[in-house]
Amino acid sequence: MNKLQSTVHFISNLQEIRINNFFIKLAFLGPVFFLCFQNNSFALTSLNIAIIDTGFCPDKIKIENIKIDNVIDLTESVKLDCSSSKFNIHSPRFHGQLVLEEFLKFFDHKKKSIHFYPLIVFNERGDQKSEYWIKAIEWIKKNKIDVVVTASGFITNDKLVSELPAIWFVPSGRVTPQIKKESGLFPQNLAPKENLFIIGDFYAGRQVLYDSGLLFQDKIDYFFPSGEKGFEGTSRAVAEGSARALNLCPLITMRECLKKHGVLYNDNLSRRKIQTF
Repeated sequence: MNKLQSTVHFISNLQEIRINNFFIKLAFLGPVFFLCFQNNSFALTSLNIAIIDTGFCPDKIKIENIKIDNVIDLTESVKLDCSSSKFNIHSPRFHGQLVLEEFLKFFDHKKKSIHFYPLIVFNERGDQKSEYWIKAIEWIKKNKIDVVVTASGFITNDKLVSELPAIWFVPSGRVTPQIKKESGLFPQNLAPKENLFIIGDFYAGRQVLYDSGLLFQDKIDYFFPSGEKGFEGTSRAVAEGSARALNLCPLITMRECLKKHGVLYNDNLSRRKIQTF
């Protein structure tokens, strides 16, 4: 159990006393008495996180307090070969593994534990479909996932659902040969939402430079460094940003908490403000 609690029933005004890490709640209503004892060290420290991407090899990650479930292929078409001779983390097929490992570089696994659920929404040809994303959202809702991390988005102007279950960290995306400036992406096109955080990237060097190729520029919540050659862009940025957010803030007050930790940079060339934490 995540918290210890003993209860004798009552309904009345509640008084709370904190002694170090303990909370004692007392209340009286005539002869009826209630006591609630809670040790805050038993507060929720475990998170269920779904990560949506191309492909994963969970057995290659062995980290304390990190559990990774079997891969769930929502396309029902992908055959993964994680043997050493076939595995290449920089292959598009294992982009999800690359994002997951980058996330774990920044996540404080000594303070919180995670149960990861890897979900594949790219079929054997590397294509996405709306039905895969809808299946993913239904699965997330059914399995009561706390947080969703994805470094992808489905090219469409359609809003496949009106509401998202859980807290989502998604990349803003950027212009590519396949994605135009006016392209729509799901779930990014649902912003703004209280539980949807869009992460963009910036170029970090001797000075901070804004990435002018970003999509959803007016909807981006926070920015993180683009990264170095080998893994860079908004995919890398969302991996770092989501991990740092979960280190800093409880889920229930995520947006408000991140605002308190916000740091603002100025790019003097583009005259853009870059918010991070």
